[in-house]
Formats: sequence, structure tokens, C-alpha cells
Amino acid sequence: MVQVIGAASGIRVEAAGPEGAVLLLVIDNPPLNALGPAVRAALAGAIADAAPGRPVVIAGAGRMFSAATLIDQGDGIADGRPSLAELCLLIENHSGPVVAAVAGRAVGPGAELALAAHARVAGPWARFIFPGAGLGLPPEAGASQRLPRLVGAQEALEMLLRVHPVGADEALAIGLADHLADEDVVAAAIDLALSMTGPRPVSARNEGLSDVAAYTAAIARARAREARNPLPAPARIVDCVEAALCLPPANGYALEAVAYEDLAAGEESQGLIAAARAERRASVPPEDILRADAELVTVLGLNGSIPQQAALALMAVERGLRVIWSAGPDPQAHAAQVKAVTARMEAGLREGRLSREQYDADLLRLESDAGPEALGEAGLILHAGPVPAGLVDRPGIVQLFYGGGPGPGLLLAPSGRIAELGPVLAAAPGQVATAIRLLRHLGLPPVLTGGPVGIGRAVTAAGRRALALMAQSGVPVRLIARALEDFGEVPPELTDTGVSGTMRAMTGDEVRHRWLAAMANEGYRLLAAGVALRPSDIDHILIQGHGFPRWRGGPMYQAARRGPMVLRADLRRWQSEGDVWTPHPVLDELVSKGRGAVA
Repeated sequence: MVQVIGAASGIRVEAAGPEGAVLLLVIDNPPLNALGPAVRAALAGAIADAAPGRPVVIAGAGRMFSAATLIDQGDGIADGRPSLAELCLLIENHSGPVVAAVAGRAVGPGAELALAAHARVAGPWARFIFPGAGLGLPPEAGASQRLPRLVGAQEALEMLLRVHPVGADEALAIGLADHLADEDVVAAAIDLALSMTGPRPVSARNEGLSDVAAYTAAIARARAREARNPLPAPARIVDCVEAALCLPPANGYALEAVAYEDLAAGEESQGLIAAARAERRASVPPEDILRADAELVTVLGLNGSIPQQAALALMAVERGLRVIWSAGPDPQAHAAQVKAVTARMEAGLREGRLSREQYDADLLRLESDAGPEALGEAGLILHAGPVPAGLVDRPGIVQLFYGGGPGPGLLLAPSGRIAELGPVLAAAPGQVATAIRLLRHLGLPPVLTGGPVGIGRAVTAAGRRALALMAQSGVPVRLIARALEDFGEVPPELTDTGVSGTMRAMTGDEVRHRWLAAMANEGYRLLAAGVALRPSDIDHILIQGHGFPRWRGGPMYQAARRGPMVLRADLRRWQSEGDVWTPHPVLDELVSKGRGAVA
């Protein structure tokens, strides 16, 4: 029986079990059950007011435990008291048993909260995820000490360093979960809480510490693996996990808190958080596209033969799509691209990545000798050449064209792990939604553009032009290369072409500032023209598609950090050396309004 006692900010307080013996706290803060300041305060108040020894069950409303992170909620999620670490200590030190009922995702703060409980019941859809390392951060509420006490160093480091998501069955196998529930997770957690004879805090458990040799070996392997990592977070996480073996829990918590505070203030973490937020924004299309029906494409048509078509053909057949590929105007090029695709498939077979059955099925789905009339069977066609007469304005088929300039419809520019897709504002929302669905299925999540695609190429070209101008003015190529390498960027090939052999001195900082300023200036031009929809989209394209170091956040993020006034002053000082540094007029507007680049 469950009796509702009351509700506080973001939680429900209920009495459950026989005679209401169990205090049931349900986090009800949709959509992700975020552990913001008000929710943490309500949980802390309810636990503090619980009778001594009373069992407590903490659950999440719906099929979610708690999955909000800094990326979802912004920096404000960590504001206020109690902090997440203080709440977790309060849960750990409760005089009665505390059980977490994890029916769905427990991510970041939610995973730390579940770990602070004395036991965990996992439902079929439970997922424990610690994403901090991807944001340049260690855990913030004791997970680096509690997790290895349960699962050992190897499993803890996999979860904390590699952000390995752990499902219910694996959680039980490694000792993270104490019980699995097929149906009513909360009821199972209540039963478990009633069966426990008292509190069993994780800080008092040592299952994961029992094999000292295996523990220290796992630490040594992780430390060696991360020795050349330019980011500071992995090494600090290894230090924290090592401390769980060597230090009392309170000292380990203190060590982790110092590491978190240090890294949260660092530019690497701030850049990684900016990059993650840019990725999140880019994944959410405009409202009209979000509401449109996205058709399921099971047959992909390819018209013409260029290397990008070959790559897409391979992605499609590997994901179970039927591919109808028409040669277009160049049969020789088509034969070469088909050969490249089949060679990759044969290599997968030889190397064991494909079974014989998978290989045969993929080969059967690849119809590489189709005539243009067969393309009419496709749900989406990607053109790398003239559109066959029978397909012009053919209803019921989404038609994309490779970008590089104005085109007859939706343009596509695959690059790295993403693709630019646009101009979306002039296209039917349903067509865009269908293209997005297919591209995501192919592993190329699109970034939408308001004009012709090619944002990444344009911005990187501006940066390369700036580097070439510096080399032409006499700045040694080796100095330019070193400045970019120190930033984490792979330098392009440049030639020393100084005027009359004159060498020009320049600091690494100035090289980087000139390079970044040229790219940001081009970014502002694309924003003003409506080609790029958001500054963060430019950053996401550069990071995912053109190798810009993720922990630097992107050129628009870097420009925002310096501020529009400083950027404009720099550009004015350098503009006589090349048009790439001529300030775009939008900077005057940003300076007058006291604003930087917006999201």
C-alpha cells in the first residue's frame, strides 16, 4: 500500500509497505528528473525528517531515475545547498536502509545518487552512466570512492574513464546492483528495504577492494594508457580511484572534491561542455520539422559516382538498407567506386568483422548496376550528377544533392562524423524530417543550415588562408605548425614563402589568435547571411567534421571568450595584411550591444 504524504519541489513523499513503514521518495521533475537545487533540498529535508532507522526507497517518476546533467540543465543545476555531495553523504549516513529503485536511466548526478544508497534494485531498462570524463570532469559526489568499493578498479575505470554505460544484467554481474526486478521496480525495492536488518553504506563495503594485486594492476594500466592524454581529467580520475584503496572514505571524498573544483575551473572542461552543448543544440531541429512526419526509408537511391556515394552505399547496406545505385554519366568512375565498396566488404569478411551470412546479405542489398529508371523505387535519392528526366519533381521521393554552392533542392555535405543539410528553411518540413531520420540511421547526424551547405569548408578555408598569409609574410612554417600543435590542431601543409627571404618573428599566441580570428570572422559572415543558423552549429561542424580539438570548444566559442571588442580590435589591426581579417560589420553591432556570439 502506498499513501501520499505530500509533495515538495520536484519530489513526491509517500508512505509505502505494511503500515506505511517505508518512506518512499519519488523524484518527479520532468522531463529528466533533474536533481536541481530545489529537488536536492526536498530530498534532504525528507530524509532528515525520517524517523531513526526508518527504511527509505528513492525512485524516479516514470521510466527514468534521474538523467539530467550540466548539458541539459546548465551550470545552475549545481547551485544551492545541499550540494549533490552533501545530499549523497546524508543518504549514506541515514540510520535506516536506503534503496534506490532504478527503473530507467541514472546518468551523472542520478548515478551518483543511486550509488550513495545502501542497495540498488535495477529494472530491465536501467542504465548507469557516468559521463563526467567526456566533459573533462571527475565525479562530484563520491562516485570515484564508492564505485570501486563495489565493482573493483577495472570496472570502475571503464565506467568513469570510458563512459561505459552499464545495463541491469551487467550491473548485477559486477556488483553495482543488488537485485533485478522484471516488473515493479519500486515494489521490489520496498521489499528489499524491509528485508535489510539495518543500514549498509557503500563506504563500509570492500568487495571491490579485496584483490589488491588486481586493483593496483588496473590502476597501473589506466595510468599508462592515459599518460599521453593532453587532458588533465583522466589522470585525476585514476588518482581518485586509487585513493579508494589507500585512503579512508572521508579523505577520498575530499580528494575527489578538490579534483572536481580544479577541473571545473579549467578551460579544457569548459570547452568540452561548450562542445557538448553545441552538439545537443544541433540535434534539435526547428519546431515545424520536429512536428513533421519523418518517413522510414528502406531503399536508398544513389545517382552518380563519387567517393561520398561509395561511403554512403557501404553505410547503408551495413545497416540493412537496400541500395539502388545508378552509374550516372561516368561508367568508369562508377566501376571504380563500386570496386572500392566491395573491397571494403571483403576486408570486413577477412578480418572477421562480417560473417559470411552478413557479407552475402550486404552484397545482395547492393544493386550497383541499376539503370536510372530503377531509382524511382527509392524513398530517398542522393544525386551526384544531373537528375534523370523521369525523376524531376517526382512526388513521394526525397531528393538530395551534394553541396558546394546553390543547388536545385536540399543539399548535403558529409564530413567526418556529421553531414550538413540545407537550406532547410526553403524545404518542405516532411522532406527534411525524412532526410534527418535516414542520416541519423546511417551514423551521419545532420547539422541543419539556412543556406547552401559548406559551412565547415568555408570556415576552415578562412583559417588556412590566414595561416598562408602569415607564412607569406615570413613567419616560419615550423613556428606556425608548433603553435597549432600546442593548441591540439593538426597543422595543414604550408610552404615557407616569406617575401625576399625575410623572416618575421611572431609568438605562438598571435599565430593562434590570427588563425582563430579569421575563422570566427568567416563564421560571423555566414551567420549574418543566414547560412549558419547558430554560432554553436559552426563549432559543432568544425569539431565533428573538420578535426577542431573538442576541448577547445570551437572557433565561435573561442571568439566569445575573447569578446567581440577584442576580436574587432585584433581584426582591424591585421586587416591591411589580408581581406580574411577585414572585420565583418556584425561585430560592430555586437560591440554596440555588449554581446558576444550567442548560442
